[in-house]
Amino acid sequence: MEERTRFADQQVRVRGTQDGLVLQLPPGLATASLLADVQATIERSRAFFRNSELMIDYGEREPTLDEIVALQRYLSEQGVRVRAITSTTPAYRERLQSWGFYPLRVVGRETRDDRMVPGNEAERTALYVRRTLRSGMSVTADGDVVIVGDVNPGAEVRAGGDVLVWGVVRGTIYAGLRTGTQAIIAALRLSPTLLRIGSLAARAPDQRRELLDEPALAHVVDGAIVVEPWRFERRHA
Repeated sequence: MEERTRFADQQVRVRGTQDGLVLQLPPGLATASLLADVQATIERSRAFFRNSELMIDYGEREPTLDEIVALQRYLSEQGVRVRAITSTTPAYRERLQSWGFYPLRVVGRETRDDRMVPGNEAERTALYVRRTLRSGMSVTADGDVVIVGDVNPGAEVRAGGDVLVWGVVRGTIYAGLRTGTQAIIAALRLSPTLLRIGSLAARAPDQRRELLDEPALAHVVDGAIVVEPWRFERRHA
């Protein structure tokens, strides 16, 4: 699917990919014109976009925080959730990363290190959920969350601490809302729409085959979210 504005040379486009909807922003429009074009695009297919998720791709357009906030506010009002923000321009992608929008980095067995995931070793209580979370369902807890089942696209988990999923994660996981970047996310397989640990966010690569087809752990290393194979024996650096 592709929606276009009336401008032939500066088009706001929405295209469907294997990872979902992508909103592509043109480089030359002023913010006010851009917002008007996004509004026109959404209103032409309001029923299609209702309760949907999309990624914003700045492409060659220079991102600004004020513009991102305005876009997120408008899309939220229309029932559209922004699951990630990225750019095809390296310098702009670095700027977005400095604001907390990180690509998900996958570490294989041959490159991972054996540093201990930081955390509190004391006993902790957790919310236990024994079911698959389907689109539109959500779970929220002040502490840790354990889910026996899958987290499907459109489902969301918000945890003050860690999130452990005995199943496949394809939806959105927010961990460390209280514990920050020391939190972890673990699952039998990670293929998420969006992960957030503390203030850091990451989405799956466009080519999902790059993800690990085995139990995996997401945690923060050197200021970025990384994914590596889960192992039960971990030792301090």
